Amino acid sequence: MRFAQPVLLSLALGLLLGGCDRNFNNQRVATYAPGAPMPAIQAVPSALVAQLKTTPAGGLDQASLADLNTLLARQGRLSQQTLTLRPATPGGEQVATRLAQVLRQLGVRQVIVAPTQLQRSGDTDLQVVSEAVVAQVPDCLIRDPDSVTVKPFTAIGSLGCANRANIARMVADPRDLNRAQALDGGDGIAATNAVDRYQRHETVELLDINFNKD
Repeated sequence: MRFAQPVLLSLALGLLLGGCDRNFNNQRVATYAPGAPMPAIQAVPSALVAQLKTTPAGGLDQASLADLNTLLARQGRLSQQTLTLRPATPGGEQVATRLAQVLRQLGVRQVIVAPTQLQRSGDTDLQVVSEAVVAQVPDCLIRDPDSVTVKPFTAIGSLGCANRANIARMVADPRDLNRAQALDGGDGIAATNAVDRYQRHETVELLDINFNKD
């Protein structure tokens, strides 16, 4: 019976310290708690337009070339785009015919050359419309730079954002992000040829259309 009081005191002290430790741990976890989960990346229809201007030599000026390359890059893979060329002048009609040939050689499956509409608007000789299904890739910048040292996970934003964004950019067909599809059969010959071309320094140049070199 003489040991009952120290045992009860030790038990009460243990419960008190355990409660303090639990409260302290909850506060620490709350500091590093992640933010709201990032929604799934979806692919949506997208249409962009580039207004191009021709040169007296029968090409496109530098600003138009830059706009065209930016348009094509933002719409994803060329094979997934539908391009409509709408010339507004005789010079634009001439460039449209040549541009359509180049785009088909680069892998665009659907290139439509509309009839020439002699209604020039401003300095536009040729209008290029790109239609495609494009993945909406999120911007993975730090959400709150001022509190990144205090609440790092909350300030940075949704964990895994950069990884999901990179995967979405690498998808061959953005529609697979909405609904998965069965994989096609592997083509080992195509993969081997790509490696052989790389080793022989015969890689394909990146897209950069410049008619002024013709």
